[in-house]
Amino acid sequence: MRRLLTIITALALLLPATASAQSNPEPQASLPDIEDEVMCTICGTALQLSDSPQAERERAFINDLIAQGKTKDEIKDALVDEYGPAVLAVPDGKGFDLTAWILPGLGMLVALVLIGLAAMRWRRAGAAAAASRAESPPPEIDREDAERLKADIGRYQV
Repeated sequence: MRRLLTIITALALLLPATASAQSNPEPQASLPDIEDEVMCTICGTALQLSDSPQAERERAFINDLIAQGKTKDEIKDALVDEYGPAVLAVPDGKGFDLTAWILPGLGMLVALVLIGLAAMRWRRAGAAAAASRAESPPPEIDREDAERLKADIGRYQV
């Protein structure tokens, strides 16, 4: 009975928290959140780093939209409508901007395939060289070299 009462109490305490979370699914946008994802249209740097007059105008535009209660996505859409797609720091992944997401992965895949092919080629060349060395007899030493080798070895023996 005590366990049931504890479970009911816990559920009663959690119920208002879940209800409030569902009533406000998207938090209000803030200037620092948006500045991370937007570029200054004049100098081409992130808006948070730019001190140009254009950056101040963009910040004022964003603050006006925040005051109107717009969400982050709505503000970014308004910025694109006002300044063009170059205002976004990260491509949106639609149309031609999709290539900015696909090409790096594709380039890495091609590089991995080329590295794998080169490794297989080097391994085959190494195996062929080892096989040819195993099949060929050691080189013959002429009589002068054999005597000189014997003399050199004799000097180092203790």
